[in-house]
Amino acid sequence: METDISKVLRSALSTGKVLIGTKQTVDAVKNGKAQAVVVSANCSEQTMKDISGVHVIKYPGSGVDLGVACGKPFSIATLAVLEPGESDILSFGSTNE
Repeated sequence: METDISKVLRSALSTGKVLIGTKQTVDAVKNGKAQAVVVSANCSEQTMKDISGVHVIKYPGSGVDLGVACGKPFSIATLAVLEPGESDILSFGSTNE
């Protein structure tokens, strides 16, 4: 059975350390604090370039869908996972080169 990315995201948000938003995510990547980055399907190409070299998890839905999956009432283009907590979110995705 495949693990649901939305469920893993909620676990990371509740038990780990996560930064929401493109600016915070790019800063965390540049400072080497982000273990992984979750990006929505409609994330900009520039943002993808800015987060190169880090583990990237591509969320299949739009920013609005990612916001809903995270339990937030707004659109989320990117979020940085600083600490996964009790989730296994780091097992998703691939390295963005």
